[in-house]
Amino acid sequence: MSDMHRHEEPNSMFTTDQFRPTSPSYFHLIPTCLDLFMEHIYPIMPLVHMPTLRASINRPLEMFEKNLLYSLCALTSTHMSGKNTLAPGPPSWEAAGRFFLDECISVRQCYDFVEDKSLSAVISSYFIHTAFFELNQNRKSWYYLREALTLGQDLMLHNENSYVGLAPAEALCRRRTFWILYVTERSFAILRHKPLTLSKTPEFPTTLHDYELPEIHDGFMRLVNSYHLLDSSFVDSWNESSGAPASTLTYTTLQRQLNRPQPSDVSITDIQKADILITQQWLRLIVWQSSMRQGLLSSTAEDESMTFRYPLKIAHSLLDVISSLPTTSIEVHGMGIFEKIFEIGNTMLDVMQACGTSLPNETYGVAQDPFEVFVKTLSQTPNSQRQYANLLLAKAAEKPQFQRLTQTLTPPLSLPGNPMLPTHPPVDFMGLGQTAGNNLMPSAQRQWRGSIVGEIGEDGTYKVADDVAEERQTVWVDNAIWIPETVASVSDDDGMVVMDEGVWIGKAK
Repeated sequence: MSDMHRHEEPNSMFTTDQFRPTSPSYFHLIPTCLDLFMEHIYPIMPLVHMPTLRASINRPLEMFEKNLLYSLCALTSTHMSGKNTLAPGPPSWEAAGRFFLDECISVRQCYDFVEDKSLSAVISSYFIHTAFFELNQNRKSWYYLREALTLGQDLMLHNENSYVGLAPAEALCRRRTFWILYVTERSFAILRHKPLTLSKTPEFPTTLHDYELPEIHDGFMRLVNSYHLLDSSFVDSWNESSGAPASTLTYTTLQRQLNRPQPSDVSITDIQKADILITQQWLRLIVWQSSMRQGLLSSTAEDESMTFRYPLKIAHSLLDVISSLPTTSIEVHGMGIFEKIFEIGNTMLDVMQACGTSLPNETYGVAQDPFEVFVKTLSQTPNSQRQYANLLLAKAAEKPQFQRLTQTLTPPLSLPGNPMLPTHPPVDFMGLGQTAGNNLMPSAQRQWRGSIVGEIGEDGTYKVADDVAEERQTVWVDNAIWIPETVASVSDDDGMVVMDEGVWIGKAK
Protein backbone atom coordinates (compact mmCIF):
# COMPACT_ATOMS: atom_id res chain seq x y z
CA MET A 1 0.00 0.00 0.00
CA SER A 2 2.76 2.56 -0.83
CA ASP A 3 1.91 6.13 -1.75
CA MET A 4 4.67 6.31 -4.34
CA HIS A 5 2.52 7.98 -6.94
CA ARG A 6 -0.80 9.57 -6.31
CA HIS A 7 -3.04 11.74 -8.44
CA GLU A 8 -4.50 14.84 -6.81
CA GLU A 9 -7.64 13.70 -5.10
CA PRO A 10 -11.03 15.29 -5.87
CA ASN A 11 -12.42 17.80 -3.42
CA SER A 12 -15.93 16.36 -3.34
CA MET A 13 -17.22 13.36 -1.42
CA PHE A 14 -17.52 11.50 -4.72
CA THR A 15 -14.80 10.00 -6.92
CA THR A 16 -14.77 13.06 -9.16
CA ASP A 17 -15.20 16.76 -8.37
CA GLN A 18 -18.64 16.69 -9.95
CA PHE A 19 -21.16 13.90 -9.43
CA ARG A 20 -21.46 12.20 -12.82
CA PRO A 21 -24.79 13.51 -14.20
CA THR A 22 -23.96 12.39 -17.74
CA SER A 23 -22.15 9.14 -16.93
CA PRO A 24 -23.50 5.96 -18.51
CA SER A 25 -25.29 3.59 -16.19
CA TYR A 26 -23.58 0.37 -15.16
CA PHE A 27 -26.43 -1.15 -13.16
CA HIS A 28 -26.66 -3.94 -15.73
CA LEU A 29 -23.26 -5.18 -14.46
CA ILE A 30 -24.58 -6.09 -11.01
CA PRO A 31 -25.07 -9.82 -11.77
CA THR A 32 -21.64 -9.95 -13.43
CA CYS A 33 -20.03 -8.24 -10.44
CA LEU A 34 -21.59 -10.78 -8.10
CA ASP A 35 -20.19 -13.64 -10.19
CA LEU A 36 -16.72 -12.07 -10.38
CA PHE A 37 -16.74 -11.28 -6.66
CA MET A 38 -17.60 -14.88 -5.82
CA GLU A 39 -14.86 -16.24 -8.12
CA HIS A 40 -11.98 -13.84 -7.47
CA ILE A 41 -12.55 -11.90 -4.24
CA TYR A 42 -14.77 -13.97 -1.98
CA PRO A 43 -11.96 -16.51 -1.26
CA ILE A 44 -10.03 -13.73 0.51
CA MET A 45 -12.99 -11.64 1.73
CA PRO A 46 -15.75 -14.14 2.65
CA LEU A 47 -17.74 -11.56 4.59
CA VAL A 48 -21.21 -11.68 3.07
CA HIS A 49 -23.79 -14.46 2.80
CA MET A 50 -23.87 -14.86 -0.97
CA PRO A 51 -27.25 -16.65 -1.37
CA THR A 52 -28.98 -13.84 0.54
CA LEU A 53 -27.22 -11.19 -1.51
CA ARG A 54 -28.04 -12.87 -4.83
CA ALA A 55 -31.69 -13.26 -3.88
CA SER A 56 -31.97 -9.57 -2.97
CA ILE A 57 -31.40 -8.33 -6.53
CA ASN A 58 -34.64 -9.99 -7.69
CA ARG A 59 -36.83 -7.65 -5.61
CA PRO A 60 -36.97 -3.98 -4.68
CA LEU A 61 -34.06 -3.14 -2.41
CA GLU A 62 -34.02 -1.24 0.85
CA MET A 63 -31.52 1.61 1.12
CA PHE A 64 -29.16 -0.33 3.40
CA GLU A 65 -29.22 -3.22 0.89
CA LYS A 66 -28.34 -0.90 -1.99
CA ASN A 67 -25.49 0.47 0.12
CA LEU A 68 -23.97 -2.99 0.48
CA LEU A 69 -24.65 -4.12 -3.08
CA TYR A 70 -23.21 -1.00 -4.72
CA SER A 71 -20.11 -1.10 -2.49
CA LEU A 72 -19.53 -4.73 -3.48
CA CYS A 73 -19.87 -3.82 -7.16
CA ALA A 74 -17.46 -0.90 -6.69
CA LEU A 75 -14.92 -3.18 -5.00
CA THR A 76 -15.24 -5.81 -7.73
CA SER A 77 -15.03 -3.32 -10.59
CA THR A 78 -11.93 -1.56 -9.26
CA HIS A 79 -10.27 -4.93 -8.64
CA MET A 80 -11.02 -5.99 -12.22
CA SER A 81 -9.55 -2.80 -13.68
CA GLY A 82 -6.51 -3.66 -15.78
CA LYS A 83 -6.67 -7.37 -14.94
CA ASN A 84 -6.11 -10.17 -17.44
CA THR A 85 -9.58 -11.65 -17.18
CA LEU A 86 -11.71 -13.20 -19.86
CA ALA A 87 -14.91 -12.17 -18.13
CA PRO A 88 -17.24 -9.99 -20.22
CA GLY A 89 -17.38 -6.45 -18.97
CA PRO A 90 -17.43 -2.75 -19.80
CA PRO A 91 -14.75 -0.96 -21.82
CA SER A 92 -13.46 0.49 -18.54
CA TRP A 93 -13.84 -1.37 -15.27
CA GLU A 94 -12.44 1.69 -13.49
CA ALA A 95 -15.29 3.84 -14.85
CA ALA A 96 -17.74 1.21 -13.62
CA GLY A 97 -16.06 1.20 -10.23
CA ARG A 98 -16.33 4.97 -9.92
CA PHE A 99 -19.98 4.78 -10.96
CA PHE A 100 -20.84 2.29 -8.22
CA LEU A 101 -18.80 4.22 -5.65
CA ASP A 102 -20.71 7.39 -6.45
CA GLU A 103 -24.02 5.53 -6.35
CA CYS A 104 -23.13 4.03 -2.98
CA ILE A 105 -22.13 7.40 -1.53
CA SER A 106 -25.29 8.95 -2.96
CA VAL A 107 -27.48 6.24 -1.39
CA ARG A 108 -25.95 7.01 2.00
CA GLN A 109 -27.26 10.57 1.68
CA CYS A 110 -30.79 9.25 1.19
CA TYR A 111 -31.20 7.65 4.60
CA ASP A 112 -29.73 7.97 8.08
CA PHE A 113 -26.64 5.89 7.43
CA VAL A 114 -24.99 6.77 10.76
CA GLU A 115 -27.88 5.06 12.54
CA ASP A 116 -27.61 1.97 10.33
CA LYS A 117 -26.65 -0.66 12.90
CA SER A 118 -26.58 -3.55 10.44
CA LEU A 119 -23.49 -5.61 9.65
CA SER A 120 -23.92 -4.59 6.01
CA ALA A 121 -23.03 -0.99 6.98
CA VAL A 122 -19.69 -2.17 8.37
CA ILE A 123 -18.95 -4.35 5.35
CA SER A 124 -19.94 -1.62 2.89
CA SER A 125 -17.50 0.83 4.49
CA TYR A 126 -14.78 -1.78 4.28
CA PHE A 127 -15.55 -2.44 0.60
CA ILE A 128 -15.50 1.31 -0.12
CA HIS A 129 -12.15 1.57 1.67
CA THR A 130 -10.71 -1.14 -0.57
CA ALA A 131 -12.17 0.37 -3.74
CA PHE A 132 -10.69 3.79 -2.99
CA PHE A 133 -7.37 2.11 -2.25
CA GLU A 134 -7.44 0.55 -5.73
CA LEU A 135 -8.13 4.01 -7.17
CA ASN A 136 -5.11 5.35 -5.28
CA GLN A 137 -7.24 7.79 -3.30
CA ASN A 138 -5.48 7.08 -0.05
CA ARG A 139 -7.03 9.65 2.24
CA LYS A 140 -10.53 8.44 1.40
CA SER A 141 -9.37 4.84 1.73
CA TRP A 142 -8.09 5.49 5.26
CA TYR A 143 -11.27 7.41 6.17
CA TYR A 144 -13.57 4.57 5.18
CA LEU A 145 -11.42 1.98 6.94
CA ARG A 146 -11.69 4.02 10.12
CA GLU A 147 -15.43 4.27 9.54
CA ALA A 148 -15.68 0.48 9.21
CA LEU A 149 -13.64 0.01 12.40
CA THR A 150 -15.83 2.46 14.31
CA LEU A 151 -19.09 0.89 13.10
CA GLY A 152 -17.73 -2.56 13.92
CA GLN A 153 -16.82 -1.49 17.44
CA ASP A 154 -20.29 -0.01 17.87
CA LEU A 155 -21.73 -3.42 16.97
CA MET A 156 -19.41 -4.91 19.62
CA LEU A 157 -17.80 -7.24 17.09
CA HIS A 158 -14.78 -7.39 19.40
CA ASN A 159 -16.89 -8.69 22.31
CA GLU A 160 -17.55 -12.43 22.40
CA ASN A 161 -20.82 -11.85 24.27
CA SER A 162 -22.28 -10.04 21.25
CA TYR A 163 -22.42 -13.33 19.34
CA VAL A 164 -24.68 -15.09 21.84
CA GLY A 165 -28.07 -15.95 20.39
CA LEU A 166 -27.24 -15.01 16.79
CA ALA A 167 -28.15 -17.23 13.86
CA PRO A 168 -25.09 -19.28 12.78
CA ALA A 169 -24.78 -17.57 9.38
CA GLU A 170 -25.00 -14.09 10.93
CA ALA A 171 -22.48 -14.96 13.64
CA LEU A 172 -20.02 -16.33 11.08
CA CYS A 173 -20.25 -13.22 8.90
CA ARG A 174 -19.70 -11.02 11.95
CA ARG A 175 -16.66 -12.96 13.15
CA ARG A 176 -15.07 -12.89 9.70
CA THR A 177 -15.77 -9.18 9.38
CA PHE A 178 -14.03 -8.49 12.68
CA TRP A 179 -10.96 -10.48 11.71
CA ILE A 180 -10.65 -8.93 8.24
CA LEU A 181 -10.75 -5.52 9.95
CA TYR A 182 -8.12 -6.77 12.41
CA VAL A 183 -5.83 -7.89 9.58
CA THR A 184 -6.34 -4.71 7.54
CA GLU A 185 -5.78 -2.40 10.50
CA ARG A 186 -2.48 -4.12 11.28
CA SER A 187 -1.40 -3.88 7.66
CA PHE A 188 -2.14 -0.14 7.64
CA ALA A 189 -0.47 0.31 11.02
CA ILE A 190 2.74 -1.15 9.59
CA LEU A 191 2.68 0.45 6.15
CA ARG A 192 1.24 3.83 7.11
CA HIS A 193 2.33 4.10 10.76
CA LYS A 194 -1.27 4.30 11.93
CA PRO A 195 -2.41 3.56 15.49
CA LEU A 196 -4.24 0.38 16.45
CA THR A 197 -7.77 0.46 17.84
CA LEU A 198 -8.64 -3.25 17.94
CA SER A 199 -7.11 -4.87 21.01
CA LYS A 200 -9.83 -7.04 22.48
CA THR A 201 -10.72 -9.89 20.13
CA PRO A 202 -13.50 -12.48 19.92
CA GLU A 203 -12.93 -16.15 19.19
CA PHE A 204 -11.84 -17.22 15.72
CA PRO A 205 -14.53 -18.39 13.30
CA THR A 206 -14.66 -22.18 13.19
CA THR A 207 -17.55 -22.97 10.86
CA LEU A 208 -18.51 -22.77 7.20
CA HIS A 209 -21.56 -21.61 5.32
CA ASP A 210 -23.36 -24.57 3.78
CA TYR A 211 -22.43 -23.44 0.25
CA GLU A 212 -18.69 -23.09 0.96
CA LEU A 213 -15.81 -25.47 0.38
CA PRO A 214 -13.40 -26.11 3.28
CA GLU A 215 -10.59 -24.09 1.68
CA ILE A 216 -12.55 -20.85 2.21
CA HIS A 217 -12.26 -21.20 5.98
CA ASP A 218 -8.75 -22.67 5.97
CA GLY A 219 -7.30 -19.99 3.72
CA PHE A 220 -8.97 -17.18 5.64
CA MET A 221 -7.66 -18.43 8.97
CA ARG A 222 -4.10 -18.90 7.70
CA LEU A 223 -4.02 -15.25 6.68
CA VAL A 224 -5.45 -14.14 10.04
CA ASN A 225 -2.93 -16.26 11.94
CA SER A 226 -0.02 -14.69 10.04
CA TYR A 227 -0.99 -11.22 11.26
CA HIS A 228 -1.96 -12.48 14.69
CA LEU A 229 1.71 -13.27 15.31
CA LEU A 230 2.43 -9.54 15.30
CA ASP A 231 0.72 -8.46 18.50
CA SER A 232 -0.04 -4.91 19.57
CA SER A 233 3.29 -4.59 21.41
CA PHE A 234 5.16 -5.34 18.18
CA VAL A 235 3.12 -2.80 16.21
CA ASP A 236 3.57 -0.18 18.94
CA SER A 237 7.30 -0.78 18.85
CA TRP A 238 7.26 -0.52 15.06
CA ASN A 239 5.44 2.80 15.26
CA GLU A 240 7.81 3.99 17.99
CA SER A 241 4.91 4.50 20.40
CA SER A 242 6.51 2.14 22.91
CA GLY A 243 9.96 2.47 24.41
CA ALA A 244 10.18 -1.14 25.49
CA PRO A 245 12.88 -2.88 23.40
CA ALA A 246 12.35 -6.41 22.16
CA SER A 247 14.94 -9.13 22.55
CA THR A 248 16.77 -11.02 19.84
CA LEU A 249 14.88 -14.12 20.91
CA THR A 250 11.57 -12.38 20.21
CA TYR A 251 12.59 -11.62 16.63
CA THR A 252 14.15 -14.99 15.87
CA THR A 253 11.03 -16.72 17.21
CA LEU A 254 8.80 -14.57 14.99
CA GLN A 255 10.99 -15.33 11.98
CA ARG A 256 10.81 -19.06 12.62
CA GLN A 257 7.04 -18.90 12.94
CA LEU A 258 6.68 -16.90 9.74
CA ASN A 259 9.10 -19.18 7.92
CA ARG A 260 7.19 -22.35 8.66
CA PRO A 261 5.97 -24.11 5.51
CA GLN A 262 2.24 -24.04 4.97
CA PRO A 263 0.50 -27.32 5.85
CA SER A 264 -0.08 -29.52 2.83
CA ASP A 265 -2.90 -31.61 4.27
CA VAL A 266 -5.61 -29.04 3.41
CA SER A 267 -5.97 -27.57 -0.06
CA ILE A 268 -6.53 -23.85 -0.60
CA THR A 269 -7.11 -21.95 -3.83
CA ASP A 270 -4.33 -20.28 -5.79
CA ILE A 271 -5.89 -16.90 -4.99
CA GLN A 272 -5.63 -17.67 -1.28
CA LYS A 273 -2.09 -19.02 -1.67
CA ALA A 274 -0.97 -15.80 -3.32
CA ASP A 275 -2.40 -13.70 -0.50
CA ILE A 276 -1.06 -15.89 2.30
CA LEU A 277 2.42 -16.66 0.95
CA ILE A 278 3.27 -13.18 -0.36
CA THR A 279 2.02 -11.63 2.88
CA GLN A 280 4.15 -14.14 4.78
CA GLN A 281 7.32 -12.99 2.98
CA TRP A 282 6.43 -9.34 3.49
CA LEU A 283 5.90 -9.89 7.22
CA ARG A 284 9.33 -11.55 7.40
CA LEU A 285 10.74 -8.34 5.94
CA ILE A 286 8.84 -6.22 8.47
CA VAL A 287 10.20 -8.28 11.37
CA TRP A 288 13.72 -7.96 9.95
CA GLN A 289 13.34 -4.20 9.63
CA SER A 290 12.09 -3.98 13.19
CA SER A 291 15.04 -5.97 14.51
CA MET A 292 17.31 -3.65 12.54
CA ARG A 293 15.69 -0.64 14.19
CA GLN A 294 16.53 -2.15 17.56
CA GLY A 295 20.19 -2.45 16.56
CA LEU A 296 20.14 -6.24 16.80
CA LEU A 297 21.55 -7.13 13.37
CA SER A 298 25.07 -8.38 12.85
CA SER A 299 27.05 -9.64 9.89
CA THR A 300 28.24 -12.54 12.05
CA ALA A 301 24.94 -13.50 13.71
CA GLU A 302 24.37 -17.24 14.04
CA ASP A 303 20.71 -16.89 13.05
CA GLU A 304 20.50 -15.82 9.41
CA SER A 305 17.40 -13.73 10.13
CA MET A 306 19.53 -11.41 12.28
CA THR A 307 22.05 -10.63 9.52
CA PHE A 308 22.12 -7.63 7.19
CA ARG A 309 21.72 -9.80 4.08
CA TYR A 310 18.56 -11.58 5.17
CA PRO A 311 16.28 -9.61 2.77
CA LEU A 312 18.10 -11.39 -0.08
CA LYS A 313 16.82 -14.71 1.24
CA ILE A 314 13.34 -13.23 1.61
CA ALA A 315 13.52 -12.05 -2.00
CA HIS A 316 14.40 -15.54 -3.19
CA SER A 317 11.59 -17.04 -1.12
CA LEU A 318 9.21 -14.58 -2.75
CA LEU A 319 10.60 -15.57 -6.14
CA ASP A 320 9.73 -19.20 -5.39
CA VAL A 321 6.20 -18.18 -4.40
CA ILE A 322 5.59 -16.08 -7.52
CA SER A 323 7.04 -18.76 -9.79
CA SER A 324 4.67 -21.36 -8.34
CA LEU A 325 1.49 -19.38 -8.96
CA PRO A 326 -0.47 -18.29 -12.05
CA THR A 327 -0.23 -14.55 -12.60
CA THR A 328 -4.00 -14.12 -12.39
CA SER A 329 -4.01 -15.39 -8.80
CA ILE A 330 -1.64 -12.53 -7.87
CA GLU A 331 -3.05 -9.63 -9.86
CA VAL A 332 -6.63 -10.15 -8.66
CA HIS A 333 -5.58 -8.95 -5.19
CA GLY A 334 -4.94 -5.48 -6.54
CA MET A 335 -2.49 -2.84 -5.43
CA GLY A 336 -2.07 -4.12 -1.88
CA ILE A 337 -0.23 -7.25 -2.95
CA PHE A 338 1.85 -5.34 -5.50
CA GLU A 339 3.00 -2.98 -2.78
CA LYS A 340 4.27 -5.89 -0.70
CA ILE A 341 6.23 -7.25 -3.68
CA PHE A 342 7.64 -3.79 -4.34
CA GLU A 343 8.76 -3.35 -0.73
CA ILE A 344 10.68 -6.62 -0.84
CA GLY A 345 12.25 -5.81 -4.22
CA ASN A 346 13.15 -2.30 -3.15
CA THR A 347 14.79 -3.48 0.06
CA MET A 348 16.62 -6.18 -1.89
CA LEU A 349 18.22 -3.47 -4.06
CA ASP A 350 19.16 -1.39 -1.01
CA VAL A 351 20.79 -4.35 0.72
CA MET A 352 22.62 -5.34 -2.47
CA GLN A 353 23.94 -1.80 -2.74
CA ALA A 354 25.11 -1.81 0.86
CA CYS A 355 26.43 -5.37 1.09
CA GLY A 356 27.34 -6.24 -2.48
CA THR A 357 25.51 -6.63 -5.78
CA SER A 358 25.91 -10.35 -6.23
CA LEU A 359 22.75 -12.45 -5.92
CA PRO A 360 23.69 -15.72 -4.25
CA ASN A 361 21.44 -17.91 -6.37
CA GLU A 362 23.49 -20.97 -5.61
CA THR A 363 22.90 -20.41 -1.90
CA TYR A 364 19.13 -20.33 -2.23
CA GLY A 365 18.84 -22.93 -4.95
CA VAL A 366 17.23 -20.84 -7.71
CA ALA A 367 18.39 -19.89 -11.15
CA GLN A 368 16.05 -16.98 -11.93
CA ASP A 369 16.84 -13.37 -11.14
CA PRO A 370 14.38 -12.07 -8.52
CA PHE A 371 14.63 -8.52 -9.89
CA GLU A 372 13.43 -9.58 -13.33
CA VAL A 373 10.52 -11.57 -11.92
CA PHE A 374 9.52 -8.76 -9.56
CA VAL A 375 9.49 -6.15 -12.32
CA LYS A 376 7.47 -8.36 -14.63
CA THR A 377 5.01 -9.18 -11.85
CA LEU A 378 4.65 -5.51 -10.96
CA SER A 379 3.97 -4.73 -14.63
CA GLN A 380 0.85 -6.91 -14.81
CA THR A 381 -1.55 -3.97 -14.60
CA PRO A 382 -1.18 -0.36 -15.82
CA ASN A 383 -1.53 1.03 -12.28
CA SER A 384 1.00 -1.33 -10.73
CA GLN A 385 3.46 -0.73 -13.56
CA ARG A 386 3.24 3.04 -13.17
CA GLN A 387 3.32 3.03 -9.39
CA TYR A 388 5.79 0.24 -8.64
CA ALA A 389 7.52 -1.41 -11.61
CA ASN A 390 8.72 1.85 -13.15
CA LEU A 391 10.10 3.09 -9.84
CA LEU A 392 11.98 -0.17 -9.27
CA LEU A 393 13.36 -0.04 -12.82
CA ALA A 394 14.41 3.58 -12.48
CA LYS A 395 16.13 2.89 -9.19
CA ALA A 396 18.16 0.06 -10.69
CA ALA A 397 18.95 2.02 -13.86
CA GLU A 398 20.32 4.98 -11.94
CA LYS A 399 22.94 2.87 -10.15
CA PRO A 400 25.78 1.60 -12.34
CA GLN A 401 26.19 -1.53 -10.25
CA PHE A 402 22.54 -2.43 -10.93
CA GLN A 403 22.36 -1.71 -14.63
CA ARG A 404 23.12 -5.32 -15.42
CA LEU A 405 19.81 -6.20 -13.81
CA THR A 406 17.81 -4.02 -16.20
CA GLN A 407 19.75 -5.37 -19.17
CA THR A 408 18.74 -8.96 -18.46
CA LEU A 409 14.99 -8.38 -18.69
CA THR A 410 13.47 -10.51 -21.43
CA PRO A 411 11.64 -9.02 -23.18
CA PRO A 412 13.11 -5.69 -22.08
CA LEU A 413 10.73 -3.47 -20.15
CA SER A 414 10.74 0.28 -20.55
CA LEU A 415 9.18 3.26 -18.90
CA PRO A 416 6.16 4.87 -20.59
CA GLY A 417 7.11 7.30 -23.30
CA ASN A 418 10.71 6.07 -23.46
CA PRO A 419 11.96 3.39 -25.84
CA MET A 420 14.71 2.51 -23.37
CA LEU A 421 15.24 2.95 -19.67
CA PRO A 422 15.50 6.56 -18.48
CA THR A 423 18.63 8.43 -19.47
CA HIS A 424 18.26 11.48 -17.23
CA PRO A 425 21.20 12.34 -14.96
CA PRO A 426 21.93 9.82 -12.22
CA VAL A 427 19.76 10.21 -9.16
CA ASP A 428 20.79 9.14 -5.68
CA PHE A 429 17.49 7.62 -4.55
CA MET A 430 18.31 7.68 -0.88
CA GLY A 431 19.53 11.25 -1.21
CA LEU A 432 23.03 10.12 -0.30
CA GLY A 433 26.55 10.27 -1.62
CA GLN A 434 28.72 7.29 -2.48
CA THR A 435 32.40 6.44 -2.06
CA ALA A 436 34.71 3.79 -3.34
CA GLY A 437 33.77 0.24 -2.71
CA ASN A 438 30.04 0.95 -3.09
CA ASN A 439 29.79 1.89 0.58
CA LEU A 440 27.00 4.42 1.03
CA MET A 441 27.66 7.67 2.83
CA PRO A 442 24.99 9.65 4.74
CA SER A 443 24.32 13.33 4.62
CA ALA A 444 25.53 14.85 7.86
CA GLN A 445 22.64 17.28 8.30
CA ARG A 446 19.51 15.81 6.71
CA GLN A 447 16.88 14.01 8.75
CA TRP A 448 15.29 11.37 6.59
CA ARG A 449 11.94 10.69 8.23
CA GLY A 450 9.31 12.03 5.83
CA SER A 451 11.82 13.69 3.49
CA ILE A 452 10.64 14.28 -0.06
CA VAL A 453 13.33 12.98 -2.38
CA GLY A 454 11.70 13.03 -5.79
CA GLU A 455 8.61 12.79 -7.91
CA ILE A 456 7.27 10.37 -10.50
CA GLY A 457 5.62 12.29 -13.31
CA GLU A 458 2.67 11.19 -15.43
CA ASP A 459 5.14 9.99 -18.08
CA GLY A 460 6.85 7.71 -15.57
CA THR A 461 9.96 9.91 -15.40
CA TYR A 462 11.65 10.24 -12.02
CA LYS A 463 12.72 13.75 -11.00
CA VAL A 464 14.83 14.37 -7.94
CA ALA A 465 13.80 17.15 -5.56
CA ASP A 466 16.05 20.20 -5.79
CA ASP A 467 16.96 20.26 -2.12
CA VAL A 468 18.00 16.62 -2.21
CA ALA A 469 20.13 17.11 -5.31
CA GLU A 470 22.13 19.79 -3.49
CA GLU A 471 22.96 17.59 -0.51
CA ARG A 472 25.82 15.32 -1.57
CA GLN A 473 28.41 15.81 1.17
CA THR A 474 29.39 13.46 3.96
CA VAL A 475 31.50 13.31 7.08
CA TRP A 476 31.22 9.57 7.73
CA VAL A 477 33.82 6.87 7.58
CA ASP A 478 34.13 4.48 4.66
CA ASN A 479 32.56 1.46 6.33
CA ALA A 480 29.16 3.03 6.99
CA ILE A 481 26.25 1.32 5.26
CA TRP A 482 22.61 2.19 4.82
CA ILE A 483 19.98 -0.31 5.92
CA PRO A 484 16.51 0.86 4.87
CA GLU A 485 13.25 0.71 6.70
CA THR A 486 9.88 0.66 4.95
CA VAL A 487 10.08 3.22 2.19
CA ALA A 488 7.45 5.57 0.87
CA SER A 489 5.12 4.79 3.73
CA VAL A 490 3.59 8.23 3.72
CA SER A 491 2.47 10.51 0.95
CA ASP A 492 2.63 14.20 0.39
CA ASP A 493 -0.48 15.85 -1.03
CA ASP A 494 1.54 16.84 -4.08
CA GLY A 495 1.99 13.23 -5.19
CA MET A 496 5.67 13.35 -4.22
CA VAL A 497 7.76 10.36 -3.31
CA VAL A 498 8.26 10.34 0.44
CA MET A 499 10.95 8.19 2.00
CA ASP A 500 10.69 6.89 5.53
CA GLU A 501 13.53 6.91 8.00
CA GLY A 502 16.32 4.37 7.77
CA VAL A 503 19.27 3.51 9.95
CA TRP A 504 22.95 4.17 9.33
CA ILE A 505 25.38 1.63 10.65
CA GLY A 506 28.79 3.21 11.02
CA LYS A 507 30.77 5.64 13.09
CA ALA A 508 30.95 9.40 12.64
CA LYS A 509 34.27 11.10 12.53
